[in-house]
Amino acid sequence: AGFSIMGRGEGVLGFFAIFLLSGVLELAWREDPSGEKEPGNYGDPFGVQMYNDEMRLKELNNGRMAMISVLGIFAAECATGKDAMQQFGLPALGAGRFVSASRTSFTGKTSLQGNAQQSVMRRAEAVVEDVPPPPFQPSEQFGATEPLGFFDPLGFTAVGDETGFRKLRVSEIKHGRVAMMASVGLVGQHFLKFPGFENSPAGFSIMGRGEGVLGFFAIFLVSGLLELAWREDPSGEKEPGNYGDPFGVQMYNDEMRMKELNNGRMAMISVLGIFAAECATGKDAMQQFGLPALGGGRFASTSSRTSFTGKTSLRANAQQSVMRRAEAVVAEDVPPPPFQPSEQFGATAPLGFFDPLG
Repeated sequence: AGFSIMGRGEGVLGFFAIFLLSGVLELAWREDPSGEKEPGNYGDPFGVQMYNDEMRLKELNNGRMAMISVLGIFAAECATGKDAMQQFGLPALGAGRFVSASRTSFTGKTSLQGNAQQSVMRRAEAVVEDVPPPPFQPSEQFGATEPLGFFDPLGFTAVGDETGFRKLRVSEIKHGRVAMMASVGLVGQHFLKFPGFENSPAGFSIMGRGEGVLGFFAIFLVSGLLELAWREDPSGEKEPGNYGDPFGVQMYNDEMRMKELNNGRMAMISVLGIFAAECATGKDAMQQFGLPALGGGRFASTSSRTSFTGKTSLRANAQQSVMRRAEAVVAEDVPPPPFQPSEQFGATAPLGFFDPLG
């Protein structure tokens, strides 16, 4: 139960089914292009007759609370490995049976129960005496580098849990490889675009358009095929992430493995940074450098080439014309913005209009 099912085949299949169903619903119900209806008003297909201001406000507030709850459940499961019900400290579905087994604690026990308990205790003591120290140490495995060394502040790995460590290391390597390609792609797509995507925005904002969803779906299918084509060695003899050398580059050694791990870790942080900066500024990876991107070289060369040797009258006239037009634009009366987000429906006490990130 929980988000951990995404690491298994049935979880990926279920996610894929939900993805397709969501796409059908997105196509079936669309926003009113005239803008006369409120955002999210898709009519009353089930005839419940409950669309009013009170129910709209309840839906907004319950949705906000649910989003925070799902993030909390996800974070707690990542930190503890327990699903939503187990996070309450309950034994979940089996709780009733364990509670009922203690009904006779104040009414005496039969000799059969007493003998069974003694037998269990003896076997437990024997097991404790014979258990060797855990042979597997995550802190001694390949990948711990200076200056942090073995870095696991949340305790995802455990001493003796080699299977869990291998699973996490495989995930780290795969995510690192994808992030290295993504970090290069987020910069390169500003300059190079596939046919059919010439007018599409660069960066994560493309996910708000049809071609972005189509491209993500294609990447999703290709990733599934690659996951099926290259699998982990079931015998455990190969290192995590070792899928052979399909291209024959002959570069699989300890030095290159360490470089791949560290570069992948850096790339994951870079992609998260690019995503956060784009959410905050609306600029893609290249624009975040403060450069005019594609036209940068031309503008820089024309403006600085003659900075110390004088300028021709043609350039001077052009600059004066641009300045006059700029002054005319500034002098015009700019009307106040007609739309005020803080005055829209959905701002409720005690926070009122809540948009700290702008």
